[in-house]
Amino acid sequence: MQRAAEAGGAVRAATLCAEAQGALAGAEAEIAVQTRRLPIARDYEKAETLALRAREAAERCALQATLMRSRSRARADRGLADLARGIARAKPLVRHLPDPHPARDVLRQAEIALGEGRKSFALQEFERAEASTGRGSRQVSEVVRAVDAFIESFAHHPHLGRWKRWVAETLREGRTAEKPIILVDKLRRQLLVLKKEDEIATYSVELGISAIEDKIQAGDEATPEGRYHVTEVRDPGRTRYHRALMLDYPNADDLAEFRRLQRAGRVARGKGIGSHIEIHGEGGRGVDWTQGCVALTNADMDELIGLVGVGTPVTIVGTIPEGALP
Repeated sequence: MQRAAEAGGAVRAATLCAEAQGALAGAEAEIAVQTRRLPIARDYEKAETLALRAREAAERCALQATLMRSRSRARADRGLADLARGIARAKPLVRHLPDPHPARDVLRQAEIALGEGRKSFALQEFERAEASTGRGSRQVSEVVRAVDAFIESFAHHPHLGRWKRWVAETLREGRTAEKPIILVDKLRRQLLVLKKEDEIATYSVELGISAIEDKIQAGDEATPEGRYHVTEVRDPGRTRYHRALMLDYPNADDLAEFRRLQRAGRVARGKGIGSHIEIHGEGGRGVDWTQGCVALTNADMDELIGLVGVGTPVTIVGTIPEGALP
């Protein structure tokens, strides 16, 4: 009975455990009855039968519970490992989503489920750990579906034609001038360096806090979209962010778009267009955190500055459309 209890028989083999407990209680009661009789009149045969029945049921309970416990432990162990991998894969995916987005909260709930599962596993509450990992895995699947749906929506984005035209014009400019170009894909959080038809470097980037939203006005913490050029290269000591490529934002197209949005009432009263958009270092944080700039790790920034310079065309788009690159 003790072994059955240690294996969690009351939960994992409840029927057998109840049978064992009932037989044991019957045996104890029968012994009590017999011990009240005169020694010559005592008969322990019934008590012995009940005790043997209790032992047999308890052994079967312990065996079944131990087996179930072992299987549950293995399932929980696999579930925890799978959930941890799923969360690790989902984390970079949610960066594609705007903030706030319900899927971000769902991913946080999956991380909580992982923590609860690990705690239950440490306490040897394997069924509870299984339940937590199952819940977390369903939440991760929900996040992945949300990301897929969001990315799919970009296939019909109203600015798709504009982005494709900008990329084509920038590629032509690079070929004509025989110099590298920079393309920034906000959806994929990537910066590409191309020379003629060849992609010579790709870097992960972080954007403004407003993520993939297009810049409308100063202070909206959004990274602008458009065609720009590098106007200045700043080395360490001349920028707060290790190194920087200064861009000619706002240019004439940005100013024209800003005035159009003003007339449409989409610009807050007293707000300007903003300025000082850079590609700079101090990135690698895993979240969008800038005021509208494009951030790389310091090592990537050092490498990038070795590939480009003043005058380099820089085009920033919501996403590079299918078939836009050679």
